[in-house]
Amino acid sequence: MVRSQNTQTNNRVQRKLLFTAEAQRQLTELAGNPSKNGILKQVRKPLGYLETNPRHPGLQTHEFTSLAGVGGEKVFESYAQNNTPGAYRVFWHYGPDETANRKRISTIIAITPHP
Repeated sequence: MVRSQNTQTNNRVQRKLLFTAEAQRQLTELAGNPSKNGILKQVRKPLGYLETNPRHPGLQTHEFTSLAGVGGEKVFESYAQNNTPGAYRVFWHYGPDETANRKRISTIIAITPHP
């Protein structure tokens, strides 16, 4: 599922988000549970940052070396919550970009509580 258009935002190219089936299931599960509305809001915020500025300091993004993308891409972990037991994280990687259409894409692998 792609969520955005490829547009300029503050001299940055906006990225499209592509969700794996697992990430889409996790997001749908959060959206379908009224008791998790607060968590859903907290998860949507970093997704917005990933579209406009994947290096936003609020994401506290760092490489997650235990995983690799399907094509061997580096996987990153970004914070949706902090200082919370079971804080939610967003796992993602750059690509696959659509070079013919000049669209930059980030793939969301998982949206899950931190163990």
